[in-house]
Amino acid sequence: MNPNTFGRVLSTFWVCVAFVGLASTAASVPASASASPVVELGDNTYSITCVAKDGFHRDIEVLKTQAMEAATNFCAVRGKQLKVVSMTEEKPWITLGYFKAKLVFKALDAGDPELTSESAPVGGGRPPAVAREKPLTTSELCAALTQLDELRKKGILSEEEFQAEKQKVLRRSK
Repeated sequence: MNPNTFGRVLSTFWVCVAFVGLASTAASVPASASASPVVELGDNTYSITCVAKDGFHRDIEVLKTQAMEAATNFCAVRGKQLKVVSMTEEKPWITLGYFKAKLVFKALDAGDPELTSESAPVGGGRPPAVAREKPLTTSELCAALTQLDELRKKGILSEEEFQAEKQKVLRRSK
């Protein structure tokens, strides 16, 4: 085969792959991820994992937001308060899997003292190591404040809860 012909065939192949990828991405924008069912881990602790529908959806922040919304809705339906235990993300290479965000959370009663504690014992009665959080970037700050505002508008957060969470986010941005 002539090298020029091979180059054209290869170029055409990659254009087709890109076109099919863009078409499937455009068709699935509203549902870019699927959330697994909430898994009970015991002691009012649950987990939920959001997985991108395909290798073209690579925005981990969208997956984290979807996991947070699913957990918030899960707690709201049960009249409980959400306390995030951990949020993990998985960013494999395109050919080795899809992006995932896993949220581990507790569904607690409104007056539960664990809601006000900074860190709850996760296993074996030992408190987890306290990790220093890096300051938020401008885009992360904007996304966090927007998410809080949406939760307030939906009635999931009261005005007082919104203000308290907003102050936490603003403190973290400094």
